[in-house]
Amino acid sequence: MKYQAENAVSSFFYYMWNAWSEEECRTVFKEMYPHFWEKWSLMTDKGVFGASERFYAELTDHYREKLVERAVSLYDGKARRKLPDDSRIRVCSDCGSAEIEIQAWVDVNTNEYHSDVDDDIWCSRCADNVETCSRQSFLEKMQEWWKSNNTEALEYLTGLKTSDFPSANSGQTFAEAADEWWNGKSYDGKRDIYLANN
Repeated sequence: MKYQAENAVSSFFYYMWNAWSEEECRTVFKEMYPHFWEKWSLMTDKGVFGASERFYAELTDHYREKLVERAVSLYDGKARRKLPDDSRIRVCSDCGSAEIEIQAWVDVNTNEYHSDVDDDIWCSRCADNVETCSRQSFLEKMQEWWKSNNTEALEYLTGLKTSDFPSANSGQTFAEAADEWWNGKSYDGKRDIYLANN
């Protein structure tokens, strides 16, 4: 990603102040995240102020680059970047992950993209070549699955019990509570539940 140094510095600090969390750590560092989250926790033991600088100083160039790339992808200087609409984000049609890759011809000197090498798309989560769909389509698929669950399945998935709700309205209150539980989940939260039960 091309960016100006000053803008990247602002993006980094706004990211660390506003978005950095254990979930973000997992997103940036993948399977290495427990190590880096522990390192971050040690940096904050000395106080929150200056923790971002101390953490950054402890990283190798490789991991610094990963962190800054994530910061710049979410922040444009002081402003949070507008995320593309779900209909424009491509995900693996099997698991819904956005961690998909395609080979490309790129100019070695300018990093200018020329073309894709082929149509094979690799999903890191599936560890296989896959087809893609829009994130919106995958959300719709998960929503259809959710609506197809019977009361017993919804009790299992949510941990809620129909017996804890008044019997009036033919159990409608349980159904509403279950839907509220589901709708309160993030895309990744819904995806984890969907994949664990399909």
